[in-house]
Amino acid sequence: MAKKIRYSQPLAVVWDAYQESVRKSKKEVSPRRYIREWIRANIKRNYLDIEDSMDVQTQLLISDMFFADTEKKFLHLFFVDKSLRDFLMDLPLSDFNGLANYIIESGEEIEDALLSSLGNVLKTGRKSTNISFGIHIPFENKYRGYAFSFLYKAQEDKLIFSWFVNQDCGFITKEDFSSLEKQTDERSKTIMSYLRLAVNTIAYMNTFPGCIKDGVPEEVKEEYSKSIGIAEKVVEISEAKKSGKVVVPHFRRGYFKRLTSDFYTKKKGQVIFVSKTMVKGTAKTVYTADNLEEMVD
Repeated sequence: MAKKIRYSQPLAVVWDAYQESVRKSKKEVSPRRYIREWIRANIKRNYLDIEDSMDVQTQLLISDMFFADTEKKFLHLFFVDKSLRDFLMDLPLSDFNGLANYIIESGEEIEDALLSSLGNVLKTGRKSTNISFGIHIPFENKYRGYAFSFLYKAQEDKLIFSWFVNQDCGFITKEDFSSLEKQTDERSKTIMSYLRLAVNTIAYMNTFPGCIKDGVPEEVKEEYSKSIGIAEKVVEISEAKKSGKVVVPHFRRGYFKRLTSDFYTKKKGQVIFVSKTMVKGTAKTVYTADNLEEMVD
C-alpha cells in the first residue's frame, strides 16, 4: 500500500493558538475577535518595551493572512514534490525588478486600514494591492508550511514582502533586496531563500499554467486551493558519457524573466523561464523555436 501523503500546513502556529483559545473559552470566539485581541496584547507589550514582543507591523501582516484564510481567501498551493520547492528556492532572482513589477500588477486591490492602540480598525480611504498564498510541502513537518504575502502601497510606491514559517516571521521591502542578497550571514540567507521561493512560485505559475490544477490531492479537503506539478521545461534528461545510459532527470539551471522590450510585440509583459545554455564553455546547438512567429510580428 502506498504511503499516505501528509502535507505541511501554512499558518499552523496561528491556527493552533486560535483553536486552543476556542477550546478554553466558554463563549464562541470569532477569528476577527481573536485577531483583534492578539494584536492589542502585542501593542500593549510594545508600549511597555518588552524585548520579546513581536513587531506590530509584522503582526498586522500575519493577521491579514490568517484572517484571509478564515474567509477562504488565502490561496493554498500543494506541491506534488518537495524537489520543486528546492528548485524554486534555489533559482536566482536575476530579473527581480521585472518580476516585482509583475507581482504588483497582478495583486488584488484592497482598502487600507489602521489599527489604533485600542484595537479599533480605522479606514484610510487609500488602496493597496496584495497577493497572499501558502505552500504545502509533501511529507514535511506540519509547521514547515510557508505563508507569504506581497503588499504594494501605491501612494508610497512601496512593495512589502512578509513571511511566516513555523515561528519565523518578518518582512522586508523591495529596497532591502540589493543589500540583503550581498549578505553572507545565515539569517540573510534564510530570508533570501523565502523571497526566492515566493517570487519564483508566482513566476512558475504564470509561466507553466498547464501544471497548475484547481483542487487538492485526494487526501486533503480544502477550498481555494491548487495543486502544482513539475513542468517538463524545467527538467532535462542527460546521457552518461561512454555508457550512453539515461541519467535520472534533474532540474535545469536558469531563472524567470519578464519580457519588457517592445521587440516582443505579442509576448511583452509575460514571464518566461530562461534556462542556461552555456556552462563552462560547453557548446550547444540553438534551434529556431516553433512558435517564434507568436513572439514578434
